[in-house]
Amino acid sequence: MVGLMLRDSNFDIITAKNGEEALTKAQSRSVDVVLLDIMMPDISGVTVCGHLRANPRLRQVPIVMLTALDDYATRRKAMQAGATDLLTKPVAKEELLAKLRGVIAENRTGSPASWAV
Repeated sequence: MVGLMLRDSNFDIITAKNGEEALTKAQSRSVDVVLLDIMMPDISGVTVCGHLRANPRLRQVPIVMLTALDDYATRRKAMQAGATDLLTKPVAKEELLAKLRGVIAENRTGSPASWAV
């Protein structure tokens, strides 16, 4: 569902079925942002986030995490692993697009971007 939202909004996306595939694909391609679900098969999104942050080439890439869990412990784990931000599912298309465009713009310019939702 999220992939369709992004494709419809002219994002070029790379999908992964699990955490291991996400790591492989992120490390072999140039990406502007990583969108990770916290609950992924085999390796959690939090663990994948930590691995991406440990990679010098990917250290500065914004990572936005999605979760169905809306509790402090989940948010804390995601942020401690290096997530740039976190969105709770279900997420509105406008919120998702604004968040992704904002973190990409901020990463490129070094200053926060304003996006209308």
